[in-house]
Amino acid sequence: MRLWAVFKKSLVEQFRDYKAVLLTILSPIVFIVIFGLAFGQGFYTYSLGITNEDQGKLGNRLVHQIAGSKYPNGNKMFTVIQTDYDKQKILEGIRKGSYAAHLYLPPGFSKSLLNHEPSGQSPTVQVNMLGNPANLTYSIISSLVENYIHNFVWSYGTAISPVQLIYEETGEAQVSSEFANMAPGLMVFSVFFLLILSSMVVTRELENRTMQRIILSKASAFEFCAGITLSQMVLAAAMLPLVFASSLLMGFSSSGSYILAYAVSLIATFSAIGIGLVIAAFCKTSLEAFILGNVVLTPMMFLAGIFFRVPPVKLFTVMGKEIELLTFMPTLDAVSAMNKILINNAGINEVLPEIIVLMVLSAGYFLTGIYLFRRRIMYA
Repeated sequence: MRLWAVFKKSLVEQFRDYKAVLLTILSPIVFIVIFGLAFGQGFYTYSLGITNEDQGKLGNRLVHQIAGSKYPNGNKMFTVIQTDYDKQKILEGIRKGSYAAHLYLPPGFSKSLLNHEPSGQSPTVQVNMLGNPANLTYSIISSLVENYIHNFVWSYGTAISPVQLIYEETGEAQVSSEFANMAPGLMVFSVFFLLILSSMVVTRELENRTMQRIILSKASAFEFCAGITLSQMVLAAAMLPLVFASSLLMGFSSSGSYILAYAVSLIATFSAIGIGLVIAAFCKTSLEAFILGNVVLTPMMFLAGIFFRVPPVKLFTVMGKEIELLTFMPTLDAVSAMNKILINNAGINEVLPEIIVLMVLSAGYFLTGIYLFRRRIMYA
């Protein structure tokens, strides 16, 4: 009987805090939806830049076949971006993320295939693949394109291929492990844990009943939220060098600008704190803030492109920057900027679109947090 009494008491108390129960139930559903979005929609479509200087028909035919290639489920394998052969512009396109790899078909590609002798005595033609080996996507594209070219050559009955595929590197950071490929994203994501902390700091004021004294002191919602934000920014400013140092100790290396990476991380911190303020407006206890913060943080982590790429849902383009559905989640552009800086050695011009998006999102979340705090807490 005492067991039954304890059971009933625990059950009643548990469902009395219905928000915590609801969020706990939603957490595994969120995981399923995330991985369904990532892996349930088919294979990823890769961006490939191509320069075709071949005077014959086979070069155009190869480009057409690559552009039209599809996975067994019908999804496109490549989005082909045709470019002129300007090495500097191609490198800039790779650094900006316009495409992860570039294929160059030289003059004489068709001639070499059509005049190739079965004995293999004819001169070969060099086809160049350019990209950053530290980018995992480049390695995947290279493998797919190499197989595609070999199959294309063999379809013309040449047992010994006259095509020599040459891999060129951008000269940026070299990937040494899976961790090195994920490290930039993990660095910037470390500050997003302040999303949870900032929401808990606010809700503790409610639990400790100090919020009433703050209201009686006639402090404005802006002053309170700005004070919380500044304290969390100081914490992030001290934490980030330790995060960078830990990554270096674990084997990550980069020739990119850590100062620029530091600045991007601080802007991302501002957006994380803003989201934390929004979360706090809907919570009455620090436990609720902790649970809801984790529910929000989990999809932001997995959908940011640290571990896998989620197929983009493009909405519109502003000043050359493609705005996706997930762009409103600040981790996406923060991770993208960090990858460009620390892996592709991009400068501020290459990551300026991401920085602008992060600043707009940060201001938006912060102002929304102030508004909700004023309406739901100060004047509730």
